[in-house]
Amino acid sequence: MSTAKPVSDPPSLEQQRLLVSRILSSALFRKSRKLATFLQFICEQQQMGKADSINEQRIGTEVFGRNEGYHMGEDSIVRSQARFLRIRLQEYFATEGKDEPIVLTIPKGSYVPEFHLRELPAETVQTVATLVSHIGYTASTPSDKESSEPPPKRSFFWIYVAAGIGAVVCLALGIGWWLRGEEHRHAGVPVEVRFWASIFDSQRTIILVPADSSLVLMDELIGNEITLSDYMNRKYRSTVPPPEMTRIWNQLLTSQYTNVVDLRLVSALERLPEVDHSKTQVRFARDVSVSELKQNNVILIGSTRANPWVDLFSSAGRFRVGYDSKTHTNLVENRNPGQGEKARYDEAADSADHLAYGVISYLPSLDGESSSLLIGGTSKAGTETASEFLLSPRFITFLHTLDKGGALPHFEILLSAQNLNGNSYQRTIVCYHIL
Repeated sequence: MSTAKPVSDPPSLEQQRLLVSRILSSALFRKSRKLATFLQFICEQQQMGKADSINEQRIGTEVFGRNEGYHMGEDSIVRSQARFLRIRLQEYFATEGKDEPIVLTIPKGSYVPEFHLRELPAETVQTVATLVSHIGYTASTPSDKESSEPPPKRSFFWIYVAAGIGAVVCLALGIGWWLRGEEHRHAGVPVEVRFWASIFDSQRTIILVPADSSLVLMDELIGNEITLSDYMNRKYRSTVPPPEMTRIWNQLLTSQYTNVVDLRLVSALERLPEVDHSKTQVRFARDVSVSELKQNNVILIGSTRANPWVDLFSSAGRFRVGYDSKTHTNLVENRNPGQGEKARYDEAADSADHLAYGVISYLPSLDGESSSLLIGGTSKAGTETASEFLLSPRFITFLHTLDKGGALPHFEILLSAQNLNGNSYQRTIVCYHIL
């Protein structure tokens, strides 16, 4: 396996600049303007001899537009983006840049880029040495037949030997680089990069749909849940509310209300390095059509009560976040429960436990060509539970338990959390299913 290490004689500045230029023009970085700007800034500073001035505060102001003296403890934009940048660089050198003779890294705990010359694999070096040794031996020990003939002039003899050695070395180097390229073609891209790249598929449009929070209020006014069918054909708009509720009903019909937890999640997802903003749309649930959801990748946020489009995926998973109108209880249905699992998980907002539930469902897209994501909860706290877990290191750890080196399997996770005044804490995985 080829490696990279700092050397006493590093690549020249021109080599470094050309490498950075190739990285920035790659498909991986063209679709992530902020990461490209981040990388360009720190490399330019380092190449101008200003490595000492590359720090979190300066990157925050110069690259991410933060005010001078902003509080880095409360705003971790540089640290989080540096993590994504390291992942993106690793992905570049495993794919488009697999044949680069120079590797660019950003060591953890620092923002100063380092340029390394790649070493040839040890087996290639040994092959070269063996071949050169063999050529040297046969060239200096002619056969008995050859010994009876006049020896060639020494100058031409050594030219032939040098040419032979050079040809073998070039051949061995070529084989070495080819083997290294084959190795990198099969090198594993980080599991979280593969996960997000499967949703934010560069070949498809991605539609993010936060919850239509008005629907919950409308349900309460008319005493019935608005079904997916009624939502799709807009039949619910002709419902006649109680006379004293007409003004409120009409206001809900013409307003676009959603949840602050949903908006925070949308904002966080849009900052992921895998996102191509030219192919990503944020749409209000009422403005989306079923044909759009069938032709594209989607991220749906909310329960079926607040985002009926979730029911389009009901046959793909076993969890369904719903509502029992008879008991006025938010719940998670667990169709076909496994051993030790319940068939239903009721939110316990009024009990001493104050339990809320969240669900993350990674499912095939409706046309079966890619993947989509559903994030919902039995309440605001439940959705927050699922959202925060999805963007936490614990989720990456979970992905590693599923990773076999290829495409990730589709899955769904049920989480529970304590609910304190609408905020979640003490998140726990209750169970999960591989689909």
